[in-house]
Amino acid sequence: MDNLINFIEKFHEQLLAHSFLQVKDPNGDKIPGVYIRMENPVLYILGVFDKETQQKTTALFTAYTKQMSAVLEEMRCNHLIALGILLAEEDGDEPPLVFTDARIHGVNWRYSLQENKVFAGEGEPNRLFGIERLLSLARAGEAVETPLTPVMKSGKPWACLTIFVVCALLLAVTMFSGNGDAIIQVFGISRGGVLKGEYYRFFTSMFLHSGLLHLASNGIFLYYFGVKAEYIFGNWRFLGLYLISGLCGGICSILFHDVLAIGASGAIYGVLGAMLVLTKKNGPRYTGMNYATMLLLAFTSIGFGFLDMGVDNFAHIGGFLSGILVFLIYRRYDSKK
Repeated sequence: MDNLINFIEKFHEQLLAHSFLQVKDPNGDKIPGVYIRMENPVLYILGVFDKETQQKTTALFTAYTKQMSAVLEEMRCNHLIALGILLAEEDGDEPPLVFTDARIHGVNWRYSLQENKVFAGEGEPNRLFGIERLLSLARAGEAVETPLTPVMKSGKPWACLTIFVVCALLLAVTMFSGNGDAIIQVFGISRGGVLKGEYYRFFTSMFLHSGLLHLASNGIFLYYFGVKAEYIFGNWRFLGLYLISGLCGGICSILFHDVLAIGASGAIYGVLGAMLVLTKKNGPRYTGMNYATMLLLAFTSIGFGFLDMGVDNFAHIGGFLSGILVFLIYRRYDSKK
């Protein structure tokens, strides 16, 4: 019994350290054994109980989960995963069936302290969101891992500011000079132009935009992902990531999409790719971004890009993949230092 109590205390510490929050009742009192974490668009609710507390905790857990399922849209979530864990010092018990509601993705586990093993319900996963690892850490009595915090390598996002100012000035020139179409024809990326030896197009095209809306959409992405990336990577590394991603996006554009194209989106998708992998490896506290949301954004944006004939989606894909590659190269170089 003492082992179980110590384990529950350690597991509680692990959950809190990994951004789970203990649920409170309407009076503001914490509900023992019930936790919540939102990884938009998924809401996770966790119920932890042993044989003695199973009936009471399960009732509170199920009631709270059904209550939250009714307000998912207000929380900007579209999936609710409820995981019930029965802690058992002895073997033989089956995982409890907690939910049969089709609106709730119910997962039922029995965790054996004796075997340090998760037994899942029939057809259910025995791995979920790294919680099985936290169970093992608690059983081993491991100290809570302190989440990594980034060392800001840049005081000011000069590269992002410079890129946006250059793009804005060039848009003003194309809009008010009366030669906008000619400028785009000469400096946009095109297969024919590159085959003529006009390699400058790979770089000039990523600073040109077709209008205010085009610049505004890329500017928002540059601000949201780029500024944070520049703080973490530093000015020069960020600039390298940005330019290489834009270059690779342009290469994919002319290889698979024979049209005249302009815009910074290939480079910006590279920044998104790098930040996505960084968030996956170091956690959301490191980047201040949500991994699930970023992944959903990347796949939906690229997916919808195939439906819009005016979008150079191959530049997006090339930039995204090259951004991931550049990040991995940076990481490998740092590991050798």
